Amino acid sequence: MRVEFRFCPACGSRLEPREVEGRALPTCPSCEFVAWPDPKVAVAVVAHDRRGRLLLIRRGTPPAKGEWALPGGYVDATESPSVAARRECLEETRLDLRVEGLTGVHHVLVEGGGLLVLAYAGELLGDRPEPTAEAPEFGFFDPGSIPELGFSAHREAVAAWRAGRA
Repeated sequence: MRVEFRFCPACGSRLEPREVEGRALPTCPSCEFVAWPDPKVAVAVVAHDRRGRLLLIRRGTPPAKGEWALPGGYVDATESPSVAARRECLEETRLDLRVEGLTGVHHVLVEGGGLLVLAYAGELLGDRPEPTAEAPEFGFFDPGSIPELGFSAHREAVAAWRAGRA
């Protein structure tokens, strides 16, 4: 969900549309603040166990509630994306992760704007995930038998991970 600025967060003046770099954007007439339509940033984790199986979650919350997905979520402003990947895996599965590296950056258009999904690969530091509200069900899958994933960026992330291992 995109927040539409009506007032300047810096000085409180009412924003007015103004052409900036070829497009009309909400701009402050007092202090020149521009409400750029920045994307949100999220992470997705291609988490595997020592046997090479991927851990998928069945989402317990919208969007894509009830569908298979990679663990993941939004990056907080105060954390690095790799730390967010580890945190999201831990929050959703109760399993810690050794982050191996970035496997890709995926852009997705969602209602209200854009989303950058940074996909990380990592090895799970345990083998007994626990259900959570965000992920009430989970499963380990061989890379060749992944069920349909609810998000295009997750499908792309798994494909990139597979290609990197080939």
